[in-house]
Order: sequence, then C-alpha cells, then structure tokens
Amino acid sequence: MAIRRREVLLGGLALAQLAAPLPLRGQTSGVSTRAAVVVGVNKTGDLPVLRAAASGAKSVASWLSAEGFEVKLIDDDDGRVVTADSIKRAVTELVNRGTLTQLLIYFSGHGVAFGTSEFWLLTGAPDDLAEAVSVTECIDQANRSAIPNVVIICDACRSIPDFDTTLLHGTVLFPRGSFVPGVQSPDVDRFFGTRQGAPAYELKIAADDYAGVYTSTLLDAFRSPRAGMVTKVRDVDVISNRALKTFLLEEVPRRLKAANSKVIQYPDSKIESPESVYIGRATAQPRPTPTPIPTPTPGPTTGNITVSDIANHQFSLTRVGPLASLRDLNVQALDRASADSELRRVQRELLDTKKADSFDTETGLFVVGAGVRAVWVAGDQGGDIVDAGDGRERPAMISIPGAYPQPVTTALMFEDGSGTVVAALPGFIGSLTVRNGQVTSVAYAPSPRGSRRSEYAGENARLEELRALAAASSKFGVFRIEGDKQARTDAGGRLANQIRVLKSVDPTLGLYAAYAYADANLPDQVRSVQSYMRGDLGADLFDVALLADKLTGQRIEGLRNSVVPFCPMLTQGWQLLRVREVTLAENVQRARDSLRPGLWTTFGPPGVEFIGRAIQAAR
Repeated sequence: MAIRRREVLLGGLALAQLAAPLPLRGQTSGVSTRAAVVVGVNKTGDLPVLRAAASGAKSVASWLSAEGFEVKLIDDDDGRVVTADSIKRAVTELVNRGTLTQLLIYFSGHGVAFGTSEFWLLTGAPDDLAEAVSVTECIDQANRSAIPNVVIICDACRSIPDFDTTLLHGTVLFPRGSFVPGVQSPDVDRFFGTRQGAPAYELKIAADDYAGVYTSTLLDAFRSPRAGMVTKVRDVDVISNRALKTFLLEEVPRRLKAANSKVIQYPDSKIESPESVYIGRATAQPRPTPTPIPTPTPGPTTGNITVSDIANHQFSLTRVGPLASLRDLNVQALDRASADSELRRVQRELLDTKKADSFDTETGLFVVGAGVRAVWVAGDQGGDIVDAGDGRERPAMISIPGAYPQPVTTALMFEDGSGTVVAALPGFIGSLTVRNGQVTSVAYAPSPRGSRRSEYAGENARLEELRALAAASSKFGVFRIEGDKQARTDAGGRLANQIRVLKSVDPTLGLYAAYAYADANLPDQVRSVQSYMRGDLGADLFDVALLADKLTGQRIEGLRNSVVPFCPMLTQGWQLLRVREVTLAENVQRARDSLRPGLWTTFGPPGVEFIGRAIQAAR
C-alpha cells in the first residue's frame, strides 16, 4: 500500500550499530543561535503503525543537543498526540526571536506526495485535514525567512496516497513575517529520505528493534565518516551539508543492497549553503570508502544514477549547461541511463505530440487528447470552437476573436466534464495535451499567421527541445537550480539567456523558469522574467506575478486584464497562494477542491462548473 511510510524488512542485516544510542552531552553554554524542532510520529489515524519514527526522532534530538542546538522534541511516544499547532508554535517561537543563524526541522513519520503537493501526516490525519504539514508551503516560507540557514530533514514516504486528498491543505509551520524582497536571502537545505513518488523503509535489526534506514545512515555520517568527507571550519572537523548529501545518496542504497533487500531507496537532497555550513562535527576518524555494490535498478534510475542526475546531464548538453554541479559519474553510464529513463520517455513524448502549425488563426488554443465541450473567454465575446476534436486522432481547435488585443483568461471544458484555465496570448497558439483526465503539457508557439513567427523561425527547434526538457524535469520535480548563491546565480543567468528570443521570452519557458528561480531563492531572476514578459505580452501571467510578489496581499476579483488568467496555470502555484497571502474570487477558490494532481491545473467537473460561474459573474 503506497501510503505506508516503510514496509518493514526482516532479517539479514548485520547493522546493529544503527540502533546504538547516541550519548547526550550537555548543551554549550550561553544562548544558542542554532535551534531545532524534531518531530516523530509512529501512529497516524488508521494507517499502519510505524516502529522507528519516534525513536529516530529521539536519537536525532539527542545528537543535535550534543552539537549545541536548542532542541524542541515533539513525539507520540507513550501515547502522546502530535498536533500541527504544537509544531507550529515551536517553530514560530524560534523564528520570532530574530537571533537564529540556523534552524533545523526534522520529521519522521508518514508522508504523502501527489502532483506538486507534499505533506507530513500527524496523529489526527488523514481524517482531520488540518493535522498535516504542508511541506511545499513551508519551504517557500523558509526561503522568505530572515534565518541564514534553514535545514529541513524528512524521513518519510513521498508516495501517492490511496485516500482522497482533494481537501488536504495542511498547516504552514512558519509565521508570516515582514519579508523584504531582495534583502533576505537564506540558504535552505533539504534532505529528503527518498525521491519524489517513492516510499521510505524501516529495518528490523533484532527482535522488536527497528530503525529507519535513512535516519540511521544520517547519524552514522557524523560518527563514522568516510575518507574525504571531513572539512575543517574554524579548526573544527565537521561534515558539511554538501558532503552529507553525497554520503546519503551513496550509503542508503548501499546498505539496502548489502542486506539483500528487494527494495531500494534513493535520498533526494537540495543544498544551497556553501561548503562551510554544517549541522554537526565528525566524532571519529574517517574510514576507507567501502567498495560499491553494483546492482542495476529498473525505473527512472539505473544503479546509483538518479533522475536528478539524468536531468542535470541533459541540461549540460544544452546551451543552458548544468543547473547543479555534476556528480563524478561515468558519462557512458549516464548516457545509457538517460536513454532508458522515464524522463527521456516523457521528453520524447512531448516532442512527438501533434503540433498546431496547421491551425490558421492569429490567437487560439489547440487541444490534443480530449474533445472540447465548451469554452469561456473573459469579456463580452466567447471563443469560437473551430473543431471540437474527438479526443483521439482529431485535435480540438479554438479560435480567440481578434477583439482581444491583450492576454485573456480562458476556460475549457473537456468531453468528460473536466477542464482547465489558461491564458490565451495574442499572436500565439497555446497547445494543450490531455492524458488520463489531466492536462500534462501546455506550450505556446507563435501563430503561423502572427507577426512573431519570423522572430522565432530560427529558434523553434532549440526552444522545443529545451521546453520538453523543462516540462519533463518539472513533472519529476527535478527542474531545479542548485549550489551556493553564486553558482545558482550563474546557472540562472545561463537559463535566462536561453529562454529569450530577441527581446522576448518564450512564454512557456518563462513559466517554468520563474518556478525554478523561486525554488532556488533567486528573486531578482523571477522579477526579471516578470518584467520581460509583461513588457512583451502587455500583461502579467498569474504564476509569474505570484512568484515575483506582485500579487502578495491582494484579492483577485473580477477579470483583471493586467493579470491572466485569474488563477495559477501550474498546480504548484495553488500551494503558494496562502503563504503569499493571495485571495481568489469565491467561485475560483471553491474550484480548488476538485483540483486533480498533476503538473498543470486541471479541475474535475464540479470545479469546472465553478470556473464557468466565475467568468460569467465577472462579465
């Protein structure tokens, strides 16, 4: 069952040291500027009871206390209830001090991820929809905090749940603060026990003795480091967050393979801090690097090559270059893994999708994979369904009247009653791909009849390749810019240079890039994309304006021509409305409850009805 955080592995693993308790040494004297909130939840609703979440949290709390952190431990040992409010109060109290240089948040328990949403489930979940932590929103708020280094560690599943998640919004742990764009720029380091869409595991070491493989491996990085992992910072031997990322990625699967396990687990980390930033000291002399255990693994990874490696490798072959530092991997092995990967399959699928080149209109929408029953366009006129399509061989074609000289909010209802909201852009054809009831791709290209066609003539092939790579990487959650501030700025600059065509920005790539910049905490680049696109299109795309903080604190009422459409086009944007304090019109907000998981905004039939009402009420 996908919801289980850890399917328990029995026998065969000679790693008794995993369960060895860490000594609890006294905290350093004086007021600490390093603090941690450590959470462990074994029992969540009617889900399978975990064996090592609470004990793992206690081990982490003990270790952090020894490293000089002020630790707030919250667990459900002895039948205690872990609530979202108790965690939020702990985080808020620490953040509001304004004196922290490093804040660490650790969670061990049940987790779920679907589309671009991710949650940690607490004692009262999933029945109580508020008793969960909204991870995506917490990361966004951490990026906007005034704490120089925020570390988020998660030992939980990131797999798709088998219960209804449409109303699961969760709780944001960070308080709303006085964020000043361009002034605060924290480094947010994320350590996730497994890749997106995959489970995490517990190990049975002895009778009634269990350990989370990820947490145990993390602790061992400091008490039994490998050669080359130790860095001196102010004459202290430490394991930097960067070295910890590499160790976890190599050691977690190695331990599972050494146990002859039939399952595998690849940690997923994103580090923004420089080499000098660390959580803990090396408490032992480095040991020799173990001999790797080569075992090919099916799916989006091969051996120890992850989907992140594949995406970064693919970007390195473009003019953009790598978006993160390339790991020391065999190039031939990377090429083989890339060729057989799900990422490349999706990329090729997007490139092979039927194009709208034959659609002779100035502005329009072209839908592959679903027939169109209805179209609503903001304003007095509607769109003209030139061909409703059959959902199979014949695409649907919608022409937007020339009376709309600026971008306009447009809603489509597909043949099954589901639908979406997009921006119709003058001089562009927006191509939508629908599969299994979800919009899987949106791409804008100059209309054959439009004046922009000549500008893009020599760039179409390059842009389509880059667009497909960005879309596939976004689908798997690996379109991200990594490294310290300078490395991220440099990579962001290369990406910016490649999404431009003369003085314009490719609209689709502009959307993807804005999300990548926001995730990498590069606000200047987000604002640059917003400025370019607004100057070129004559309006802001909602998602880009949201990420550039142009909508913060506002209520989006009516059909504002300056911001289109009237809600996010990418599903991830819905997860940021609350923390950016953006309020949508009532009917649009009600449509959110029928959002389907996926990359691009897709509503079930009830949501489409609300969207239709929102457009008609605003005319």
